[in-house]
Amino acid sequence: MWQLSNIANPTNASLWFTDGLPLSIVRGGSGSSSRLIVNGQGFLDITDFQNGFPTGPVMDFVNFNGLTFNYTPNPQANFNLQLPGGGVFQVQAVSDGSIQTGQLKPLPAVSAADIAVYRQMIADNLVPYPDIPGGPGKTTAQIKALGLQLFPWSPYSFELAMSIYNWTTACFTRMVLLKIFEYTGIGQPPYPLDQDSIAAAIWESNWQTYNPQNAPYMASFLMTPASSEADVLTQLRNTGALLQQYVEVENRLVSAAFQAMPRTAMTAKPLLYSGQMDIYQLGLPHFGIEFLECPLNTGPVGTPLTIPFQQAIQTYCAPGRVITTKMVWSFGDSMAEAMKYQNGIVLVVSPPADAWVWDAASYVTPLSDEAGKIEYTFAPGTQFEVQSVQATTVNDKPVTIITMQVV
Repeated sequence: MWQLSNIANPTNASLWFTDGLPLSIVRGGSGSSSRLIVNGQGFLDITDFQNGFPTGPVMDFVNFNGLTFNYTPNPQANFNLQLPGGGVFQVQAVSDGSIQTGQLKPLPAVSAADIAVYRQMIADNLVPYPDIPGGPGKTTAQIKALGLQLFPWSPYSFELAMSIYNWTTACFTRMVLLKIFEYTGIGQPPYPLDQDSIAAAIWESNWQTYNPQNAPYMASFLMTPASSEADVLTQLRNTGALLQQYVEVENRLVSAAFQAMPRTAMTAKPLLYSGQMDIYQLGLPHFGIEFLECPLNTGPVGTPLTIPFQQAIQTYCAPGRVITTKMVWSFGDSMAEAMKYQNGIVLVVSPPADAWVWDAASYVTPLSDEAGKIEYTFAPGTQFEVQSVQATTVNDKPVTIITMQVV
């Protein structure tokens, strides 16, 4: 356990913890991480950790953005914190007077132009998704309150909170399809789209109410209920450019929101798991197109964005290679959770070897439309090194387990 005994804040920057509780209370416990927000400057992640060595006593540590203090054998550590400005912090251990100086993690940039587009999407009822199976989801008031708690540093706290909430609804489908079916090796954004494949994926949707005859689902793609795949493609050709713009805005906002969420201690969740492909109508040939390294990204336009799974895992997704996600990737915290969603693949991811917290993954369950669903998210552009690829059986089901480490 730990406590900030004194905070020197000569710039009078507003300070908040993302748990919404007072600055001076006792926090911590092994495997916990608390995020302090310094307005206009950045984040300080304070992580408590107990390490039981096989031949020695349990050791207690507190880590401040990578700076570590050992407080064994005391039951609680007390610290003085100085925030002189410019994104710098200094921590002094009260017990022995030791001092360390570090840097705050930067606040994410949020574009006012993106916010204007997103507010129009909300006004046009494109956000949030209106028809949640088993509903009702969170209310606008609940999302606003969570935004003020988690993102008090931003005038766009509501929109940041809404971007994560809406990701957890059926709108995640458009945010995935419009990214993985981009030819990202051609020109500059907005990249050309494999519209035929997107139309096929929308037409083949068939999970609960998420199907091409359902009005709210089709409205999430700026479409009306469709009678055929050709109908979907015709509508997509009319709306695709605007839909792509909306998805780009959504992905930028949700990436900023992910970056600002409190971190999870690596010791609490040493591994994360994801069942792939986790969209009903996608299969093994779509796994390889999720990455910027896929050779099909260079087109030509009209080339179907599918690649044999074995080809992908034997070349640019092979052990030792680094892959970069095109879209948001969602994970749970157990193999059992991943097996619920797997369609032949289970991903197992670890943080960098020297990590204290998951800097690249955000625990988004507090903003989810399903309060009981454990979800960790990686933003588009996250890089992973593939460590192993193994075909095996889990619960009598054949799967390929791909283990990776965040770069």
